[in-house]
Amino acid sequence: MIEQMHQDLADKLTTFDDRENWQRWLTFAGSFHQYSFLNTCLILMAKPDATLVAGYRAWQAKGHQVRRSEKAIKVFAPVTRKVPIEDADGRPVLDDHGRPLHRYQLVGTKVASVFDASQVDPPPQLVRPQPQLLVGQAPPGLWDALTELLAGEGFTVARGECGAANGLTDFTTKQVRVRLDVDDAHAVRTLSHEAGHVLTMEPDDIAAYGSRVCRGISEVIAESVAYLVTRAHGLDASQYTFNYVAGWATEAAGRSGDTRSIDQVVKATGDRVIAAAHRILAHTQPSGDATSELFARQEAITLDTTRTAPVWEIVSSRAPDRAGDPRTAAKTPDLGPRPVSVR
Repeated sequence: MIEQMHQDLADKLTTFDDRENWQRWLTFAGSFHQYSFLNTCLILMAKPDATLVAGYRAWQAKGHQVRRSEKAIKVFAPVTRKVPIEDADGRPVLDDHGRPLHRYQLVGTKVASVFDASQVDPPPQLVRPQPQLLVGQAPPGLWDALTELLAGEGFTVARGECGAANGLTDFTTKQVRVRLDVDDAHAVRTLSHEAGHVLTMEPDDIAAYGSRVCRGISEVIAESVAYLVTRAHGLDASQYTFNYVAGWATEAAGRSGDTRSIDQVVKATGDRVIAAAHRILAHTQPSGDATSELFARQEAITLDTTRTAPVWEIVSSRAPDRAGDPRTAAKTPDLGPRPVSVR
């Protein structure tokens, strides 16, 4: 099942050679920003009109029932093992009430079934946040939140001369600059773009930025991050983003020297885009996604599942399950409803 899902995904990603399909994925990912790149693509493949998905029992717990005739959407879910937390001497660590602490450690992935809101009865009431248009006014607090996030990375933010560019990031002086002669809405979009550079560019990326190929990939990542962040805050910069991304993706693919196509550029950047957007949105807290704190769990799923899985831990003070050994029991976190911003 897992191998077939990977093959289906690879086949689907070949369609990203078409700019409209890249635009379609970005729009879809903007609604499902709590999901990994891989799972976002799987949901899009299975149900392009999906708005909010959850596991079968999660829907039941919320008072909804999946209809018998509905077909499940297959996604990847983390499989974890519950292990006790021990001190340096190997003794269990206890909480203030004397109960042992434990954690869930990622040991692999499995295929899980989720269902869209359109597949359940009664249909849930979807909260639709009021959209904000790109007409000169930035979403309240977004500029300050991005500035604060960048300050935590050691960067200062200023408005000033940027030449022909809308913004610049200097990794030597650790300064981000946004041009003065743009309105607030565009300025905050640009700051989101530069934040994408700061959070995703490694030393090797910075050193190679002069290369049109490397710069193209970096620009695809940064602008895609900016799109997801501004869209979550109700700021529609889609036409600017899609033309910008298409141009740089084509540039990177055409000059790569290894016959790399646009879909391969997208594959190489998707996980980095989602990870950076997750981090920014966790800090900026768009109002339309306030309820996501109740349901969202960060997925430790990578596009290449042959790599060593990262440690994914949840610290809990719940007493160990007496039904089994907590050091060997494996579990899959419940796939609760993921709210989606519908715009």
